[in-house]
Amino acid sequence: MHVTLAGVVLFLHIFVAIVAFMMAGVLHAALQALARARDIREARSWAMLMHRLDPLFPLAALLLLGLGAWLIHLSGGEFSWHDGWVITAVVSLVVIEGLAGARLAPKAKAIVAEIEQAGDGPISESLHRRIIDPLAWHVGHIATFGFAGVVFLMAAKPSGAWSPVIVVIGAVIGVVLSGAQLRALPPGGAAVPVQRPQSAETA
Repeated sequence: MHVTLAGVVLFLHIFVAIVAFMMAGVLHAALQALARARDIREARSWAMLMHRLDPLFPLAALLLLGLGAWLIHLSGGEFSWHDGWVITAVVSLVVIEGLAGARLAPKAKAIVAEIEQAGDGPISESLHRRIIDPLAWHVGHIATFGFAGVVFLMAAKPSGAWSPVIVVIGAVIGVVLSGAQLRALPPGGAAVPVQRPQSAETA
């Protein structure tokens, strides 16, 4: 069996991308669970997952950039930093991570902090509104599906003119799916059932 350094680096590159998608899937599930939760106790475990995973995304992005640069170096001139798909992939990763860091991370931290500080009981209306903030959902989905577009670029290596279009299409798909998920949430998902008043006979 002949194993090359380029093959090992490519495996690590793909492995990090898979792990990043797995973490993104958990975060999307956490948002869904939080949006449907009725009690703070239901929300705490999901909030803890968000707290643990959120700081790992910048690390994953740095690893992907570093391993990708290493692959270009090992390609022997087959790929270069001047290729359109390479430029688009690098710019897209930087923009996606910057957008998520500026818009999504603060909102996720605010949700986690409010859940941690809240006592047991029903989720407040203000916390529920924070959880279903469309901006947070849209940015999260743009990050996931925009990154899927970047993975497509790495696999297909299209011409420079098509490269940014593919990433934009991925981001648009993310926003469409995000909007569909928000519309599918039950209205007033965090509200608790109204208790029936006791009758005079049972009082």
